[in-house]
Amino acid sequence: MTTYQWKVLDIYAEGEEITSIKYRVTASNDKNSVITEGNWEFKDKTHFLQDQTTEKDVIAWIKAESIIDEKCIIEDNLEKQLTALEPVALKKPWVLPTFTVKI
Repeated sequence: MTTYQWKVLDIYAEGEEITSIKYRVTASNDKNSVITEGNWEFKDKTHFLQDQTTEKDVIAWIKAESIIDEKCIIEDNLEKQLTALEPVALKKPWVLPTFTVKI
């Protein structure tokens, strides 16, 4: 199972309106981990920095805007990177294929 750890690095705003977020996401499974950093520019200009705004709120806003085909594209790309790190068993070219009879 993959776990994701999000961290908001910087918040950019015009007045009280949050325009973009610099973030880091670490994806980990039993064997490997991968990290990405990015800058998310909000399409939805309805996010405002308030005293009660938390890091979880900001992360939720990024995730909500980054959903394509019911998947967060940031987390989905990290999952693909983790999958690519899995070792692949190769066939040895000197071993002949075995023939089995199915009855």
